[in-house]
Amino acid sequence: MKKVKIFSFKILFILCLSLLIFISCKSVRSSSTNCPKPSEIKKILDPIQPGINIESVEESPIPGLCEVIVKLSDIQKGIFYIDSTGNYIVSGSILDIKNFKNLTHEKLQAINKRVLSKDDLSKLDKMVDIVYGKSSNVVYFITDPDCPHCKKAENILDKLVKEGKLTVKVILLPIEVLHPDAKAKAISLICDKKGFKELMKGYKSSNQCKIGKKKIEDNINFLINELKVTGTPTFVFPDGEMKTDVLSEAYIISKFNPKN
Repeated sequence: MKKVKIFSFKILFILCLSLLIFISCKSVRSSSTNCPKPSEIKKILDPIQPGINIESVEESPIPGLCEVIVKLSDIQKGIFYIDSTGNYIVSGSILDIKNFKNLTHEKLQAINKRVLSKDDLSKLDKMVDIVYGKSSNVVYFITDPDCPHCKKAENILDKLVKEGKLTVKVILLPIEVLHPDAKAKAISLICDKKGFKELMKGYKSSNQCKIGKKKIEDNINFLINELKVTGTPTFVFPDGEMKTDVLSEAYIISKFNPKN
């Protein structure tokens, strides 16, 4: 098992190296220990990328390399690196070989963490299409009926529900541009009052009732336009944390069993 892990990590390492991009810049700072100021980096990059919004600059895990956090949108931030002299920009991931960690990915996860307000959680609860389970541990699961990653998440959730550890509240979010048949499936699930098992099996019928159509349109409008959900599967936990990814069983359970 460890050999597979190491092999996968080596592949990731090679891929990330291939993504490194170096852009020669004017010299900003000659010190090897200090990082350029955000205003100095912005001045350099304006001719290349006008209006770039730099939130912070700090030392990275690699000596002499500085981490630059940029605001990409109202809900998303990105990272690139610049050397301490301001001569080079590096785009890619920093990998901790010893501990098999992608440090850039972990930092992106942390700075892009989203927590919904109590008001948003209340609104989300009113959008639920399917309830599966009887546990007091409740997670909201935003899913597309034809999303392959969602299917992986569904299997994990199904296991936890069967073990009595979780209740899943499903909100259907078909993304037609990626899965043309997903909207019809979502509508038929609602119209025929089907549940989680049918969702897992890809249920679809010719029943495209008005109530189902309106509900799915309401879901799309609320989730995308109000909550700014960027993809599926998306999990929302009772503390308001919202994560778009296939989450591990251990992580999901950890949200209900916090360490003291």
